[in-house]
Amino acid sequence: MKKTILWVIILLLTVCISGCGFSSSKKSSSAGDGVKIMFTYSQEEGNAFRDMLAEGAQEYASSVGAVVECAYAKHSLEEQIEQIKNAKSKGYSAIMCIPEDASTARQLEAAAGDLPIIFCNDAPDDATLKEDKYVYCASDEGVAGELQAEYILNQFASKDEINVLLLKGLDGHTATVGRTKTLKEGLNASGKKINYVFEDFADFDTDKAREEVDFAIRKGIKFDLIACNNDAMARGAILACQDNKIDLKKVPILGVDATKDGCEAILAGEMVFTVYQPAESQGAEAAKAAIELAKGGTIHDYKSLSEDKLHLWVPFEKVDASNVKEYLK
Repeated sequence: MKKTILWVIILLLTVCISGCGFSSSKKSSSAGDGVKIMFTYSQEEGNAFRDMLAEGAQEYASSVGAVVECAYAKHSLEEQIEQIKNAKSKGYSAIMCIPEDASTARQLEAAAGDLPIIFCNDAPDDATLKEDKYVYCASDEGVAGELQAEYILNQFASKDEINVLLLKGLDGHTATVGRTKTLKEGLNASGKKINYVFEDFADFDTDKAREEVDFAIRKGIKFDLIACNNDAMARGAILACQDNKIDLKKVPILGVDATKDGCEAILAGEMVFTVYQPAESQGAEAAKAAIELAKGGTIHDYKSLSEDKLHLWVPFEKVDASNVKEYLK
């Protein structure tokens, strides 16, 4: 009995809490060699996707004896550059980064010196990436748009003409560009007449999406469906339709991310389709790569690595009423 208590005490003493408050960091495993990673990001705590990304990174790091600590850049490029510039002196061996502005990747890399960077969520230009040094880890945004198009075409198989209301995310954001491009390509290649009767940026924001859809309805714009670049905007579209007494069973609404709100909306019959973006898996894969590169290793044998060796792709998954319960935790 005394031996059992002693072992419990020893285990408790070897666990320390780190980062954003998501998980503990165990240093008993030699695989992580005590590597310390800084995760600098532009989104505040409370951003569901960002929180899950950080949680996945921290849980993986903890499992192999490494540490991921979070640093909020406060929507300031200068702040993010300063964080990265000071990373090495603070004991970090690698960096995970959701860039405040993806077009500034070279500045961030210059600030990092010889530390590797795993970019997440918003992709820098491929020309700024370098194998085994500066890598982008995410899900291939184009696949999300393809899956939305596939669902729409199946649902409207009997129609020759489809009127689409399209809500896009932040102008220029990787997700906005990738998801919108392949959605349109998939629909336009169908041979059907596709009318984009209303299309605007709603910045991934619920309130802005609600305002946009309300405006379209009040202008008398007729649409068969609402396709959104993310679930938060889909939620705004749902609210606008409800405000205007539009029957959601007659107007399919589609999102991306499979957030808790999005999945619950599908269960409630308010939304028909979303695409699961595995944030926790992305975080884990990014942390795994960061640890390997921090140790001077290579990620060339990673199954998720693209042919150009610059991207780690974690697959999207389609979610509808048939499987949505699997994605609610």
